[in-house]
Amino acid sequence: MINEKRANGPLPTDYFSKGIELEMASAIYNNNLDSVRLLIKEGVDINKLSEGGMTYLYFALMRKEYDIMKLLLENGANPNIVNNFYSKPGYQKEGYSEEKELGVCLETSGDPYYEIKYMKLLIEYGANVNDTIGITPLEASCHDNSQSKEKIKYLVEHGADINYCISGVSIIGSQASIYNWGMVLFFLNLGANPMSDIDPDFNVASAVQDYYDEGFDLDSQNGKMAQEVKRRLEQRGVKFPYHPNSYTTPSENKK
Repeated sequence: MINEKRANGPLPTDYFSKGIELEMASAIYNNNLDSVRLLIKEGVDINKLSEGGMTYLYFALMRKEYDIMKLLLENGANPNIVNNFYSKPGYQKEGYSEEKELGVCLETSGDPYYEIKYMKLLIEYGANVNDTIGITPLEASCHDNSQSKEKIKYLVEHGADINYCISGVSIIGSQASIYNWGMVLFFLNLGANPMSDIDPDFNVASAVQDYYDEGFDLDSQNGKMAQEVKRRLEQRGVKFPYHPNSYTTPSENKK
């Protein structure tokens, strides 16, 4: 497992320059808990952003060094610091241009690359479940096909706002817009409001109407789930056909 992480993860020299900064990153890279403890005892600034724009905690997360992360968090590492770094630092060294990325630990832990234990650890030590730098942790977790429901449920149980709207669109609305009715039902079961989107053309009812208007097979597995979503909306008083005042046709919606 260590060899796999070393092959796939970043190197200390990618984001940490010299001196104690590089020494600390190298100890993390080598999963050397004793060296990390010693450097912390000697007063290393545990929350310092490196010259490459990364904290030690974020580097440990990218390396999937769980025990190192726990040690850093126990000693005051802040999981909510915004990292600002080049995802491919080698490009810069070769003279290519690349925009920097923003990264926050909890959002990153929603990626399929990470087991849920990293998310749980970060939340235990104060990670903001409603962070809105980039995408929210909830939105990030939707991309994890194997653990998405487990991660999302855990986030909601620990205070994540399931109805928060990113650019006017809720997370349940975004899943409805791609006709992912299984996830829509999952969010409904967690208490999401299907009509919370700021623009009525992009709420769940509008997506259901588009799905019906476009003639998808309602007897397919996804079609049956769409029917169940429609039934639940009708139980909430939504009337179909659903055409809000700002209604546009499905083809216009996708322009």
